[in-house]
Amino acid sequence: MRNGSNQEIPRWARVGWWVFLFVTCLRVWFGPVDFHSVADAQIPDGGLQRKQQLDEIKMTNQYLSEIKQLLKSGTINVRVQGADNKADAASPRVPGSP
Repeated sequence: MRNGSNQEIPRWARVGWWVFLFVTCLRVWFGPVDFHSVADAQIPDGGLQRKQQLDEIKMTNQYLSEIKQLLKSGTINVRVQGADNKADAASPRVPGSP
């Protein structure tokens, strides 16, 4: 077999060309190949995750009920950490005040 300039094409190049042509035809025939399995995109155990979510929601509801009862039952004193220091530094000192 010769190319356009009358030089002999090596046998390995001709075989390589046919292999390339064959593989290209297979890819066109079967479509793109996805190397990742379908199971990679799935949740490992969806039922277990739902159960854990429901348990967390129940716990959150319990905490909210406790906070609601605490707020209904009496007065709560709240102190914000760090806010007192900033307020003291920002407010001007009045002589005679502590």
